[in-house]
Order: sequence, then C-alpha cells, then structure tokens
Amino acid sequence: ALGFEPVRLSDVQVLATAPQPVHAVMSHEHPLAAKKVIRLSDMSDFPVGMPSEEFGVRYLLDIAMRRSSVQIVPGIESDSFEFLRCYPGPELMVTFQIPIGLPMDDSGPVVSRPIDTRDVPAGVLYLAQMRQRTLPVAAANFARQLAQALDVASGRGGHA
Repeated sequence: ALGFEPVRLSDVQVLATAPQPVHAVMSHEHPLAAKKVIRLSDMSDFPVGMPSEEFGVRYLLDIAMRRSSVQIVPGIESDSFEFLRCYPGPELMVTFQIPIGLPMDDSGPVVSRPIDTRDVPAGVLYLAQMRQRTLPVAAANFARQLAQALDVASGRGGHA
C-alpha cells in the first residue's frame, strides 16, 4: 500500500519512504504561477480549494495554519484529488497536491509550485505492507521496483 501523512505505523511494515512537499496547483494565468516557490501568505488573497480533512495534505496545511497567523478558508473542499487538480482554471483558484499526483511538467492546463517548507513542511509517502505478512513473489517484486522508483524520485538513488 502507498499512504501519505499521517500513517498509523503499528499495523504495517514500512518498505520505503519518500518525502513529498505540498504543492500549490493553479492555472498558467494565475498571478502566483510566475513564482518558483509559494508562501502560505501568498494565497490569502485568492480562492482556495482544499482536500477533505481526512487527507494528509489537508492535515499538513491545517497544522501549518495553526502555527501561523495565516488563515485560509477554502471556497471548496473535495475528497477527489483529480477534481482539485483539474478545477483551478475557471476561477483562478489555488488547490493543493503532492508531486506524485502531478504531471512531470507544466505543459498541461495547470502548473504546480512547491509551498515553502518554512510554511508547510514536506510530508512522507510510505510504501508499506501488513506487518508479519509474506508477500507473494510477484507482489514482492513489484514492491521492490516501486521502492527503487521512490528512491530515484526522491533523489536518494539507492535501494530502500
């Protein structure tokens, strides 16, 4: 299984981890699209769409707002990251996602920019299996390949 912040680790054995900074997602025309890194305070003047409270991205954003004077009230909330990734265009809305769920480049209808880690620290993506379970050979090989891909994607390059 792949899980993102927060994960209850008591029932699982972690096979690999990868840091995932929270990204702001917006249309190419959005005024913040010209920035390389977004501060939480930059978003206070724009409509914002957030994931539902049970998601790790929202968990990290809520913690960041409790620690700061910046308060962002979502105009919409959704339990669909696909919806949040596709919605920003019509209203110059900013939504949030982690890199693993985003296109590799900015050639699509939206762009993403990392939120400054001074405002919102990166979360952790976990590759895990049920504790004390022996995976079938095919699943174990897939998990090993996925762990290697997560290492490469996070810049560690080695094996998990």
